[in-house]
Amino acid sequence: MKLRAQLLVRQFGGRLPTTCQLPEGYVLEFVSPDETCPHCCHALRRVRTSRHQPVGLMLGRPRVRRVQKACVHCGWTDSLDGYQQLVPPGGNYAFDLMVEVGLARLRDLQQETEVRDRLQQRWGLTLPLSAIGLLTDSFLDGLAAAHQAHGPALRARLEQDGGYAMHVDGTCEPGTDVVFAAFAAPRSWTLETAKMTTENVTEISQLLRRCVEDFGPPLAVMRDLSKNIQVAKEVVIPDAVDLICHYHFLENVGTKLCEKPHTKLTQALRRLKTRSALAILRKEMVRWNRRGNSPVSRQGMEELLSHPEQVKDLDLLTSRRLVAYVLLRWLDDYVADLHGEYFPFDLPSLAFYRRGRQLGQWLKTLLAAKNFPCQDFSTLVTMARHLSALEEDVAVVAAAERLEQASALFEELRQVLRLDSSPEHLLRSRGPSETREEIEHIPERLKGWRETLQGRMSDESDVDQRRDQKAVLDYLKTYERQLVGHVIPLKGHAEPLVVSRTNNLSEHRFGSTKRALRRKVGTKKLTRYIQAMRPEVLLLPNLDDAAYLDIVFDGSLDNMAATFSEHWPLAQAIRHERQQAKTGHPMPTTKKQLRRPSLLETVKQLVLAAIEQHQAKRVA
Repeated sequence: MKLRAQLLVRQFGGRLPTTCQLPEGYVLEFVSPDETCPHCCHALRRVRTSRHQPVGLMLGRPRVRRVQKACVHCGWTDSLDGYQQLVPPGGNYAFDLMVEVGLARLRDLQQETEVRDRLQQRWGLTLPLSAIGLLTDSFLDGLAAAHQAHGPALRARLEQDGGYAMHVDGTCEPGTDVVFAAFAAPRSWTLETAKMTTENVTEISQLLRRCVEDFGPPLAVMRDLSKNIQVAKEVVIPDAVDLICHYHFLENVGTKLCEKPHTKLTQALRRLKTRSALAILRKEMVRWNRRGNSPVSRQGMEELLSHPEQVKDLDLLTSRRLVAYVLLRWLDDYVADLHGEYFPFDLPSLAFYRRGRQLGQWLKTLLAAKNFPCQDFSTLVTMARHLSALEEDVAVVAAAERLEQASALFEELRQVLRLDSSPEHLLRSRGPSETREEIEHIPERLKGWRETLQGRMSDESDVDQRRDQKAVLDYLKTYERQLVGHVIPLKGHAEPLVVSRTNNLSEHRFGSTKRALRRKVGTKKLTRYIQAMRPEVLLLPNLDDAAYLDIVFDGSLDNMAATFSEHWPLAQAIRHERQQAKTGHPMPTTKKQLRRPSLLETVKQLVLAAIEQHQAKRVA
């Protein structure tokens, strides 16, 4: 074999050929060698000959002739399964080409032009871009069919694990349908997906029923605070432990506590125009520096900050501007005090106010020093004057103090739930790092803090703080049962099932899907693409799990084409269902209709006709 490979390399000029297909246009005949019927042993005769020109990685571009035989006595017809194992019925593109295009498009995130060029360079096949889109859709049909057909085997594996926890959630963009999905933890399998006009109880219940029928009832359901998901869960899976995501719970509580105070502080800061005034100062210094007036380089600035005594080598004007510029940059960098999270976990206006007050106090102390040359450092005097409003304006101070109280109570709750401020993003991380023992102590810790908060509220004289404390206690009264119970014993297993306290599995899956979509289409705004996206795309990450590959594709993606071929009738049913005309849209209008010049006049006539008809009915 080694000698044979060396001879091939020499034959092709020192390298192997990039394509591995037979000559284009070779003739391939599919005909049964049997002459008698396998059922009644009577003679078979040729009844139909058809010609095809399929395209595939293994087939290349042959001219295929299919000869079909039938029994003259019992009517049995040869189905020519050998051809259908390679090419879908009625199709011209082979299963292996479908898999190649689907994986390149959805797993490798290649754009259609990249897939076309790859097929040309690697396989010598030239496909139109429209065919690549159709093959991608067919790939998703086959993937969904393989997933559905192996439902019993997947269910058996989950039962072998002792059970699973179901994570349910949906995602959308403004103006699009909701892509809803159910995931199985801890294996992170996508179980069911669907497109919904809204997160309504009826469609969520249908999805949950399909999950229970195909994969068995889950031991627990992890969800957000959606009432519709809660109702659907109680109807379909009433016995499963009901858990809500701690992150979403905290988001709701934090919004209740901090939204109004944060808005009030933001509006008060805008009224002062402190940030805009300081921004003008900084821009002026930037222009001065760009004119080449500053003799200090980046390395020189590092030396000055490490050895402040070297400032005596600079003239007074340069020293004043550099100091002011550094201070303004430090104030503008208040985002460093945030943690990259969404509101209310991050409070940007409060972070700016804190830094502004800190810098204002620092300047006030510096300028009050004996014999300080205020005239020589006039820029610092101007900065101090602008920042003094943060301390002297009654409305700003009151709004900041109110927000400080609310955020302090919110931070207490975060610490109790072990989701307090950290440098790691809550949604982008793998979730809170914790042991089973820490999770088991959460009910006790939460109960103790709630009792303490009740005692504090009874002694609290401040009306605002009493209102905040009552709001938190009301949330705990409503959701405390769903915040605990994450350790579930498993029959026949030494270790229990520990359910994640956040819905990060769903959030991460949706986030990675949207990032992949941006890579494919090359745009930031995804509204039209989310609306067109098929929910089966969420099945792709299942291919990264070795156990899933073993069950569905016999351990290797190389078997994907054969699996698609085996379950293609089911894939055709899935295709037929998705190609059905959707009648659920309440008002089906097109832009072409809306842009007619006579639209308003036509609508006027429509209204008058409706009124006339209504009046005629009343008279009758």
